[in-house]
Amino acid sequence: MALNYLNTIRQFTEKCEFCFETQPPVTHRAPTKDELAKLAHQEWMPEQLLAFCNLFNGALYAWQSKPESAGRPCRGKLHLQRLQDVYADWEGTVYFANRLEADGHRLRDFKVLDFFADEAGVGFYHDAAQDRELYLYVFQEYGPLPLGVDFDGYLQLLSHSLAHSHWPYLLAELAEHFATRPAQPFPGPHTPNARIFVDDMSSQTDFSLAEFVALYEQVRLPHQDSAAA
Repeated sequence: MALNYLNTIRQFTEKCEFCFETQPPVTHRAPTKDELAKLAHQEWMPEQLLAFCNLFNGALYAWQSKPESAGRPCRGKLHLQRLQDVYADWEGTVYFANRLEADGHRLRDFKVLDFFADEAGVGFYHDAAQDRELYLYVFQEYGPLPLGVDFDGYLQLLSHSLAHSHWPYLLAELAEHFATRPAQPFPGPHTPNARIFVDDMSSQTDFSLAEFVALYEQVRLPHQDSAAA
């Protein structure tokens, strides 16, 4: 069954407004026929993304913690790019042509979907492999790291993450855990960014790591999991 994008985004924004100080949301008009005609290999575009862009051609939802909130100040942002921007040339942001290594040329096909931070984004590869999986890429530092979910799975997890500024780092940890040790329970976040996400959300919302991991298990893409160590 197709994901109800209107309800998914509405639930996400309403919960953000209840918990945090939010900025007015920004959405964009549909791409023109001329813009669509310039997009390469439209037959490779994920149906989920196209269906979403028929309703929201890109969206920006941002929030910050309230002054009276417990815990440290924190913020979040869902910054889904316009369709014509997703499929634009990302040279100068995702990669620099004169710095591509021999094994890094696939970065030419990496498209940013969610520009959740100034120097990091979540995206996917737009190439003949037609890989639905999303990846975390910290520009010019490391990645792309597999997240184990497709576009619909990513949106469903917003109900728990609320697009906290560090939440994709926990997704990367979960993807690695379930790809290598699927029979073992997730021991909890071990990188600083993932820990910040869990700590912030636990102190300022009704976030439950156990519920988040359970939902991740439901929406994650099937993989050839290796035997548990």
